[in-house]
Amino acid sequence: MNSSVPGQGEQKLLPQVILDMNYAFARTAILVASVRLNLFTYLADNALSPDELATLTATRREAMERLLKGLEALGLVKSEGSTYRLTPIADVFLVEGKTSYLGGDTLAMVDYVPAWFELDQTMRTSVPYRDLGEATTAEAFFAPRVVDLFPLVFPIARRTAAELPLGRLHDTALHVLDVGAGSAPWSAGFAQQYPAARVTALDLPTVVKQGQKHIATQGLEDRYTWIEADMETFAYPPLSYDLILCGHVCRFISDERTKVLFAKLVQSLRPGGTLLISDVFYADDRTSPPPAITLDLSMLVNTQQGRIRTAEEIIHWLTEAGLQDARRFHVAGPFPVVVAQREEM
Repeated sequence: MNSSVPGQGEQKLLPQVILDMNYAFARTAILVASVRLNLFTYLADNALSPDELATLTATRREAMERLLKGLEALGLVKSEGSTYRLTPIADVFLVEGKTSYLGGDTLAMVDYVPAWFELDQTMRTSVPYRDLGEATTAEAFFAPRVVDLFPLVFPIARRTAAELPLGRLHDTALHVLDVGAGSAPWSAGFAQQYPAARVTALDLPTVVKQGQKHIATQGLEDRYTWIEADMETFAYPPLSYDLILCGHVCRFISDERTKVLFAKLVQSLRPGGTLLISDVFYADDRTSPPPAITLDLSMLVNTQQGRIRTAEEIIHWLTEAGLQDARRFHVAGPFPVVVAQREEM
């Protein structure tokens, strides 16, 4: 007969880790509410009291005080007597108007959470909550969000552009194709690094409209040509680009569709041109890192056939497609990019 009472020398198991998992959603909800109420923006310049914040947000003082205690527990505000002030991390990432603002990504979680709670149903039926690998669904989902993704990706793109050797002088015309461009963080990084670069950005129509507006705020609109098209059906012009960027799109589609896309992109590269694939990647043994494991489950409920791959899989497919020197290139962010070149003629 098994006993729940630990014997001598046995470690007592406590339920706290499970309870923390049960209430993990509450941290997201606290953050979402605070972003919606613009609390971090109000606190950007001055320490304020619960009374002052309640007045600014048209909420009750007692409720505001409770919320502020929750934010303090999360390490996002700090009490100073009768007032509260932002902590450094909140000041950098949660104040609206800053280039590093991530509040938009926080609000996107409201749409992601329902899909996660259908995980068991997806596993039983093989029918995802939605299919973000399908163009119409993807367009409606991503158009309102692509600008919010820019501050997540652009710093990585800028460092990669600064350190990736392309065999081109910075004042030499560089013809760039940005596939699934969104708000164009990847091509913006290279456009800033190469002042003579000309970018063709490809995405679905309503996504393009958001991307155009955002690139205008970066002062780069005169160097961009935008194409409204599905990346999988677009007729890519042959031998046209020195650099092709394909960022965070392949995980939403199947292996076969990815390989077909790669074949089209390879044909559109000029001799000596470079193809860069950025995404979230598993380690080669597929046991880590934790963000890849989590996002792989997200692909289960948000796509019909998408998944997280290893960088080595992408390298193998690019080599099969005829590219040379396919390899990892890691200078910034948690994941490498994969780069490969078309052979010089």
